[in-house]
This record gives sequence, structure tokens and C-alpha cells, in this order.
Amino acid sequence: MIDRTGKWWIGTEAADVEEYLRGYTEGGYPADHFEAARCACSAAVFRLDADRDEGCARRTCTSCESEHFICDSANYSEAAHLEPIECPCGNNAFDLAAAFSHGSDGSVRWISVGVRCAACGVLGCPVEWKIDYAPTEHLYQQV
Repeated sequence: MIDRTGKWWIGTEAADVEEYLRGYTEGGYPADHFEAARCACSAAVFRLDADRDEGCARRTCTSCESEHFICDSANYSEAAHLEPIECPCGNNAFDLAAAFSHGSDGSVRWISVGVRCAACGVLGCPVEWKIDYAPTEHLYQQV
């Protein structure tokens, strides 16, 4: 359940990231597919580095320290200036999920990466980017 009464929306569980992204995207490119991030080690809490201008995001598992570029971000990583994402509380560990918005042809047209702070529950969308190619089905498995 999301508390919407304060300055920031606060989630109580990882699944709240999807609900947040659904509301966040409804005014622009409404998302209709969501994928939560999960590490190969089965952990689900990550640090996030992102470049909002380049549309590039990399997650690092807080359990095993493995790094993974989100969706097609690796294609833009050389030009990106990745910066660590922090919650307003100062924490840098998050539940992560990606929201996918589709064009009329069914291809992904926009990706929004949502987070929920593992310490205080603050929800946000620190990075999003446009997709201008097809096919795009492979992106769902690369969160």
C-alpha cells in the first residue's frame, strides 16, 4: 500500500514500485508492462547508477555485487556519465522495476525505471528513455 499524504509517495513493499510507475507514466507514455529486477543470485535489492540525459542505467546487487546494465543501457554506456542515485534519506539501496510503454505496433517505445528505497520506502523514477527501434521483446528479460 502506498502512502500518498506526504512530500513523497512511500511504499511498504517492492510491489509498490509497479503501482507507482503506473501512476507516474499515465500522463505521458502510459506503461502497460512491468518487470521487477532480480539478480542471478536471487537477491532483489540494488544500488543504481544512471545518466538521465543518455538514458542509461546500471544496477549493482547489494548481496553479490554483480553489475548489470538495465535493458539496452549497455549500448549507451560509453557515452554515459553514470552517477549514483540516492534517496532523499541518503540511502542508496533500492527495490527496482522497469515500466514499458508500447507504441501502436506493439513495440516498446519508452522505458521508465522505478525505485523504492529499502530504508524508508520513498518511491521514484530516477531515469527513463525512449526506444526507437524494433523488435523490442528482448528488453523485458534485461531488467
